[in-house]
Amino acid sequence: MAAALLVSLMASWVLAGVGVSLEAGRQLCPLQCVCETRPWFTPQSVYHHAKTVDCNELHLHRVPANLSSDTQVLLLQSNNISSITSELQSLTNLTELDLSQNHFTQVSSMGLFSLGYLVTLYLEENQIEELEDFGLRNLSSLEELYINHNRISSIGPKAFSGLTNLLRLHLNSNRLMAIDSRWFEALPSLEILMIGENPILGLEEKNFLPLSHLHSLVLAGMGLVSVPSSAFKGLDYLESLSFYDNRLRSVPRDALSMLTNLKFLDLNKNPISRIQQGDFQNLQHLEELSLNNLEELVMVEQAAFQNLPEIGKLELCNNPRLSYIDPQAFSNLSSLRTLLLHNNQLSLLSGDLLSSLPSLEEVSLHSNPLRCDCLASWGPHFGNQSHLKLLESSITLCSTPSHLIGQELQEVVAFGWGGDGANTCLPHISPQVFPTTLNISARQPITLECWADADPAPQFYWITPNGDKVSSEGVAAPIISEEGRGLHSMKKKHRLSEPGALVIEHAEPSDSGVYTCVAWNLEGADTKSVSVLVDSKGYGEGKGWSDEPSREHPWLVNSSGTGHTLVVLTKVVHAQSVVLGWKLSPRKEASFVGQLHQGASLSWWTSATVHIDNRQISYTAEVPADVQEYNLTHLLPATEYHVCLTVSSSPITNPSSSPTPISPSLPPLPPGQSYTSCLNVTTKEAGFSVELVTSRRSSVALAAVMGSMFALSIMALLVVYMGRRVQQHKTCGHSLKTYMQHATSIPLNELYPPLITLWESETEKEKEDKEEEEARQRGERGEEMGGTQINTTKTYMW
Repeated sequence: MAAALLVSLMASWVLAGVGVSLEAGRQLCPLQCVCETRPWFTPQSVYHHAKTVDCNELHLHRVPANLSSDTQVLLLQSNNISSITSELQSLTNLTELDLSQNHFTQVSSMGLFSLGYLVTLYLEENQIEELEDFGLRNLSSLEELYINHNRISSIGPKAFSGLTNLLRLHLNSNRLMAIDSRWFEALPSLEILMIGENPILGLEEKNFLPLSHLHSLVLAGMGLVSVPSSAFKGLDYLESLSFYDNRLRSVPRDALSMLTNLKFLDLNKNPISRIQQGDFQNLQHLEELSLNNLEELVMVEQAAFQNLPEIGKLELCNNPRLSYIDPQAFSNLSSLRTLLLHNNQLSLLSGDLLSSLPSLEEVSLHSNPLRCDCLASWGPHFGNQSHLKLLESSITLCSTPSHLIGQELQEVVAFGWGGDGANTCLPHISPQVFPTTLNISARQPITLECWADADPAPQFYWITPNGDKVSSEGVAAPIISEEGRGLHSMKKKHRLSEPGALVIEHAEPSDSGVYTCVAWNLEGADTKSVSVLVDSKGYGEGKGWSDEPSREHPWLVNSSGTGHTLVVLTKVVHAQSVVLGWKLSPRKEASFVGQLHQGASLSWWTSATVHIDNRQISYTAEVPADVQEYNLTHLLPATEYHVCLTVSSSPITNPSSSPTPISPSLPPLPPGQSYTSCLNVTTKEAGFSVELVTSRRSSVALAAVMGSMFALSIMALLVVYMGRRVQQHKTCGHSLKTYMQHATSIPLNELYPPLITLWESETEKEKEDKEEEEARQRGERGEEMGGTQINTTKTYMW
């Protein structure tokens, strides 16, 4: 009995001891918090087990008391704590402290002075407004400091003193107006700095000079418009740089040249309008480059990327205006494996561009308006026999031509390639190439860019406001002296640079007007015009522009006063023919659009007239107003012609009764107006084919002479032949008589549309002889009626 009582008593003591221990354990882990051992990684990614107290999101107003002294990680995120007194003094083993998303206003109120072993400190999303000098001096082991998303507008020069082991500093999303290089003098080990999303007024020279071991720098969202050339001086080990979401309008090439070890560069979301030649060069260790979401980017120039031996990935995606990449833009990128070009405005890629990338493995092209009638040079790169992988091929679709819309690019290539290889296409000048109007100051150089997609590659020339053609040879124009008294010198005022830019060296008010770029190849041509206004303020004697029209600047308004501009231009020039085109563009549409809404009478195109003049011929021909291309044939080789086009309109009170509808592509004209535009054009030298045609008749005549020497047995045949020659002589060379009052020495007998061939076949000649004889008789009767107009509308194909 006594033994049983003793055993019971001992059991009670044991249970009581266990109860005390459990109660003590409950007191060491605060109420509602979670206390456990969790995995923990150092900033160097070394794995550890750490005793963790997790008190996140408990709406606490103070740090729990009686925390275990061996706590290594304390999580107090998303509470309502605004100050700490002595609660952390006993946590000498603490390595990570998370005080983010609380209500602290200053670092000195956090009670951090005893945390000599703290490695990581999270202070983001509080209301801290200032970092005072020496406020963190006791955190000698600190390696990571996250103090982003606060209200910091002031940092003392010694604010980071004592943080000699700091590796990562996040200062982004505060209210800093400037960067002081003195901040970084106490941070010799810093490797990662994020300081973006601060309203910095601008970077300064040598801003980061003390950070000799910095590996990554993020300058995102700072509103930077430029970068000083020496801003990154001293960053010899920088490997990653981000300019995401700034306002850079060009690549900061001079500043980048200081970063010899750069591997990753992010220029996403900047208003960069073009990647220019040499923008990225001599970055020997660059591996990845991101040029995405550049809303103003329209083109990538030749040799934009040079001496980048290690680049493996290039991103040019989501650029809504990017329509042209020069065939030599990526030359010598021997290591490039991945090229991302999706979601742009690219219609085709040059075969030379793809061929210049020997290591290329994969390309993305989806979400581009691809022209699948232009696959001759670049289509085979995506064929079945190619090693090149087309990413997202199922959504890489054709946009043109109409019968291939929605078809997969690879299917079209696989089905159509290997035929006659005639997949060529006419040029297309991007609508992004230049604005419709351009205002500049006098005495400034002008460069009017022009580029186009085509296969084969297009050639370019420009038409100046006075009708001169500017090709690669240039056009000589006088340079007016500063006093305006005659010629100062003679030189090429206009010149053409690659690929098709027009350069005006010294702009003057007289250079104002409409300039038209013409891109052409064997398939055809495309044009685009820009109206240039050279402001005369400060020019000469200080004469400024007048609000009223003047004789000195007639291009500002035309005879109708409606603000339209008519330009006639040369599209194709041969030895005996010229294809002309014309456009009428409104400068100000608001006034006339308002008239339409007010019920004013509509204007209708009623007539267009071409006048051709040179030393040997001068005449006027009436042509259809709705046709915007005219083919002048039967011209003399190597001859200059002066050609003027006049278009007119007249009011129609009842549009439905008009026999000729308005062309939908033409802008309406106010009633009763006329527009005139002229140009000079010189036909090419005669080639072999022309000489062959001109020599054909002489050969026939020689045969006739030789035939007269035959025997009487063929005399009857000769008589018949000579009779026919006499009949032909009556009609040959006088076809103008059916249209003109006065015959000329040049057989300029028709104005042909572009689809009519320049040379007539012999089988059609007899039929045309009969038609010409009937037309001649009608013309002779018409001569009695007088007049000088020539109606050639019957010669046009609609």
